[in-house]
Amino acid sequence: MKTRIPSARLKLAKQYFAVGLSLLMLAGTHAAESTSSDKYRIFAGGVAGVQALAEASNSVAFRSACGGVYLHNNGWGRLDTKQRKAVLAVFSNAPVAVELGFGGSPKSAEAWVKSWQRSYQTFGIKPKFIAANAFANNNHPTPEQWAAYMVALRGAGVPTNTLILPTFEYQNFRPNRATLTQCLVSKQPVFQAIIRGAGGIVLDTPPGFFFAREPAYRDWVVDAVRWTKSEGLCAVVIVSPHKSLTQYPAHTQRFQEYLRAHQALPDVFAVENYNPNAAANYPNCVGNENQPDTQLGVALWLQVGARTK
Repeated sequence: MKTRIPSARLKLAKQYFAVGLSLLMLAGTHAAESTSSDKYRIFAGGVAGVQALAEASNSVAFRSACGGVYLHNNGWGRLDTKQRKAVLAVFSNAPVAVELGFGGSPKSAEAWVKSWQRSYQTFGIKPKFIAANAFANNNHPTPEQWAAYMVALRGAGVPTNTLILPTFEYQNFRPNRATLTQCLVSKQPVFQAIIRGAGGIVLDTPPGFFFAREPAYRDWVVDAVRWTKSEGLCAVVIVSPHKSLTQYPAHTQRFQEYLRAHQALPDVFAVENYNPNAAANYPNCVGNENQPDTQLGVALWLQVGARTK
């Protein structure tokens, strides 16, 4: 049974159109600025070891190269007010991105609105984009549900120049494997409507997982990035360790090279982990940029090293 949207249809349609139009214009401008195939912005963050973001010495080179900070809601929630202010002070001149949840219902949207206001707006955060996991647990949101979510966040004060982007995990779930080839973004009007309404897409595709999957999976990801960019919209790819551990840097480098070779480099890479219960010796914590298998280490390579190869 479809979730009903409580606001009046006409009012929602007008708000949806206005928000979508402004975001499409913003995304188009962003795409026009990215004339080089290797010109993309990098954000770094995560959950395990998130407190490392508060130490300026961990990200000197990354920030000097215009790297941004990625605030995963689960990681950000682990920090107290003093630590949050320290992170924002360290990255005071850097772009910020935020990861929230979705859910699809008006009640869920209301909960995320409160989370936004309490944990981000009160700290004066004005993100470049918000990523929301619209396809978590193999959910299949409708364009109307996505529009209602965007309208709720805008009504709560999310700036009009902040993209609110759906994170697609559709491709990751086992029930969808058999039909991936038939469900490419370039072939799916529902996917396209969600992406157009948002002004872009976020893909959760861990590099190690990407290469462990079948060719149809890799084709799906390439198609999603290509279609999004062909529409002048913003393509974001999340890079995370999954089970890579010490192979994380090598898997990421191979991933970046694969996307470049297939003309599918995104506009943004968001480098993060989302492991809430990592062991003390977990190599892929947020860490220090001088440690290559940490989030900051991988992010620094994408920001600097990938361009020198």
